[in-house]
Amino acid sequence: MGFANFFIFATLVTSALSAVVPINGGKYILETRVTLTGILSVKITAETLGWIGWGISPRGTMMGSDMVMGGFNGATGEAYIGDRYASHPGLPELDREQNVELVSASENATHTVLEFTRAVDTGDIDQDLTVENEVQFIVWAIGDTDDLVYHGVGSRGSIQLNLMDG
Repeated sequence: MGFANFFIFATLVTSALSAVVPINGGKYILETRVTLTGILSVKITAETLGWIGWGISPRGTMMGSDMVMGGFNGATGEAYIGDRYASHPGLPELDREQNVELVSASENATHTVLEFTRAVDTGDIDQDLTVENEVQFIVWAIGDTDDLVYHGVGSRGSIQLNLMDG
């Protein structure tokens, strides 16, 4: 196989279906990509200097949602991320099995950017939801600071989206 053919083959194997979705009047930009190898990549750009939350929900509410919360702490210069599950009202608890990988996190004077990956099917049937090839509820939230506290009513919501659609 020549280099050109190998490059095309490698591109096809790793290429993805992707979407860019502005949420909350463009204050929360969700970019998703699912590779043919079953990896979901998520990039969120949000108008906040605090934490960013994203998740898959069975009903469009936080309860029962498979969540990811993360961000970039400007005071310490450190990125942070956590795979979480919302089994009760309040801060979603950390999953026993951490199935997200931080790709990058940064912030400027007005926005935080969080990028992570996870498997479409993590195998964690107790605390993770599988990305399906159908419309699913996606929940989102942002915090004003890096302290993982209540986001407030205007800083959260849900949309319906097929993450497998490009």
